[in-house]
Amino acid sequence: MDVGDLVTILPLLSIFSSLGMSLVFKDYIADLIATIVIKKTKDIKVGNRIKVSSGGAVTKGDIMEIGILRTTVMEVGDGERLPSVRTGRLIKVPNYMLISNPVMIYGDTIIDEVVSYVPRPYPDTYMLEDSMRQAIINNGHGLIEVGLYQKDDRLVIHGVFEVKTSEMGDERSKILKEFLTRSRQISSESDSIGKASQVQKPAVQQQQELLIESPKVTLPFQNMEKQG
Repeated sequence: MDVGDLVTILPLLSIFSSLGMSLVFKDYIADLIATIVIKKTKDIKVGNRIKVSSGGAVTKGDIMEIGILRTTVMEVGDGERLPSVRTGRLIKVPNYMLISNPVMIYGDTIIDEVVSYVPRPYPDTYMLEDSMRQAIINNGHGLIEVGLYQKDDRLVIHGVFEVKTSEMGDERSKILKEFLTRSRQISSESDSIGKASQVQKPAVQQQQELLIESPKVTLPFQNMEKQG
């Protein structure tokens, strides 16, 4: 805050104080001062995605306009139900809240995670990991990590990826959809291989039975030669 801002604010404060109305307008005065601080520090700007926590309530959204008293935020879903999807609701946030409460400011890119649960019987784990990698890359995101772990009777595969904040939308669903399509193809191929091995098994058993029975057929001829 420079001298010019103080010159603007101090007369207002003196007027309100002289009229005995400082308590009535204290919130407005606080918002005016917060507006000057926000514009001077430039930490919070139009286009930023922010998340504000105040009194247990959480406000998350994209800044559309910074007014004299309030900042207009386009609400964005926060959680599993509406992950980073614009809800269409506008929220008017008092500017004082933006300097008196913890504010999370998102960068140009963020790190997100997509998780899928695979029941028994488990397909080939290497192919599952490759399917998750391809699903992330094919949707245009930066691949960071793909991993596996077991939870109860299910196999959990998770992919960590980097995505532009402006493109967040519901990227998890897109990746998950492609991964599930690929994993079903893997399961179908595994089932086909298993069925083929079961069809070939009786032929092998028949050959083994013939080898076992063959000595029984030759024994009578050997006895006949001895008798002769």
